[in-house]
Amino acid sequence: MLDASIIKYSKLRVALTIVLICAFIASSYSQAKRNNLTGQWGGVRDSLQKNGIVIKPRVTFFNQNFVAGEGDNKSVFAGKADLDVKLDGRKIGLPRWTLAVKFEQNFGDVLAGTGNVMLPKNTAMTFPGFNGTDASDVTSFYIINQFGEANVLMVGKINMIDLAASTRYTGGAGIEAFWNVGFAAPISGITPPYIFGAVSVIKTKALKYTFMVYDPESAVNKSGLESPFNKGVVLSASFEKEFKIAGKSGSHVVRVAYSTQDGTDLYDLGDIFFPVPPPDGGFPGTKNSRYYVSYSINQPIVSYKDKSGGWGFFGQVGFSDGNPTPVNFSMLGGIGGNGFIKQRRQDKWGVAFYEYSLSNAVDEFSSAAGIPLRNEKALEIYYDLWLSNYISLGGDIQWTKPIVKSSSNAVFLGLRSSIRL
Repeated sequence: MLDASIIKYSKLRVALTIVLICAFIASSYSQAKRNNLTGQWGGVRDSLQKNGIVIKPRVTFFNQNFVAGEGDNKSVFAGKADLDVKLDGRKIGLPRWTLAVKFEQNFGDVLAGTGNVMLPKNTAMTFPGFNGTDASDVTSFYIINQFGEANVLMVGKINMIDLAASTRYTGGAGIEAFWNVGFAAPISGITPPYIFGAVSVIKTKALKYTFMVYDPESAVNKSGLESPFNKGVVLSASFEKEFKIAGKSGSHVVRVAYSTQDGTDLYDLGDIFFPVPPPDGGFPGTKNSRYYVSYSINQPIVSYKDKSGGWGFFGQVGFSDGNPTPVNFSMLGGIGGNGFIKQRRQDKWGVAFYEYSLSNAVDEFSSAAGIPLRNEKALEIYYDLWLSNYISLGGDIQWTKPIVKSSSNAVFLGLRSSIRL
């Protein structure tokens, strides 16, 4: 009898192939201005939008392969279906108010911990979950209030990966641009993937301010209302300034975050894989607060004359107290942007490198357990080819020097296709 997992992956391969063929054929005959595969649903989509309801369904398929490193080679097929809905309050007499809701369903598996690698190699499939975990969730449910010319306040359950998706060059939530969580949603150790709280963005002529107040507990697979702020509160402030280099405006952001959360199990983060088991009786030396500071830059280098984008460099440096926050220091940098060929400006590409250092407390315990650690380093290269306005097909290569010191270098190859329905 065939193994059930083989049958499952075979079916997924067939489904992926059929969807891609159908989408490619449809894209060949579609109107150039169409922005989604299913069009306007016979006018229904237009009618809903006129009444303040914007619906954006999408499905993304992944094939990722572990081809070199510690352990046996492995190949996984997976996918994410997401539904993004915005309800404009102006249509019901509530000007300046919007309700944002997003549902996500993952199917298939990921290469979690493969090759003794710490950071997830597939951001989109890591959250809200994958096979063996809760793989579906209402990942966003919050209200937006606009005040002033361009200021907003968001309150509720907020998907921080989606907020990071708007970041120039690295954004995309793992569905577009970089796959690795180290680039798509850099780990701070103080901000969960989904939060319950409030985010306010205030723009002035001098600076752009982002203030956040949220529950330190992750809201992944939760509403956030179970026991809000029962374990403390996180206060965060970001200050963004535009500077011109060679006549092109780039952004420089300084962020400071402080949490009152008591020291907890350093191994229960949800967005990091630790290759050693947590110690019995808690981790020694924890305390009842933590902080995180970072500086990031996004700077255009080339802007295309036809205003179809361009490319530039990005970077970030972050550090924390290292106890109880497990990530002591991190840095990343790279280049990326739109395609070089005029006829392929919609394409996206990127090359980036990161290094993450864990706290001394984690290093000391791991060494005592006979598993000495080192800084994890990784290089990722991707290219997304847009076959039309609504379907992409891209390749990805990730090389990692794993967190476990005795581990050999790991290599991952991936294919991804995203379809805006």
